[in-house]
Amino acid sequence: MNILSKILNLIKSYQYHIFLAACIGLISVISYNLGQINSLKKTPISVKDSVNLKANIFDATNSQPPALEGRGSLNNVERQKLDTRVVVSKNSDKYHYSWCSGAKRIKLENQIWFTSAQEAESKGYTLAGNCTK
Repeated sequence: MNILSKILNLIKSYQYHIFLAACIGLISVISYNLGQINSLKKTPISVKDSVNLKANIFDATNSQPPALEGRGSLNNVERQKLDTRVVVSKNSDKYHYSWCSGAKRIKLENQIWFTSAQEAESKGYTLAGNCTK
């Protein structure tokens, strides 16, 4: 009985704080559940792919399928890029093919385009190390 009376006295002395904590907890639980119910009624957000009307000539590939060898095995013929133009930066002595990642990082105002790799090499540019034909 002695322990029980001590607990009751402790609760009575802090009853305002206990009541306040219980109210805050109850309001939090109710708010969370109302938010969950409300989210079920809303229509989900859908992101539609935008149609890109421009032709992307930089990633154009040969559309012919590789020839078959023997019985159903595919030849290791890579698709060849159709666009053979190269781009150089005004700040560099390296040229990149238009499909290389380095070419895509060159700012538009710093780009110089050549119709072929031979033309760029004749002007003194060399192929970038991260770009292969």
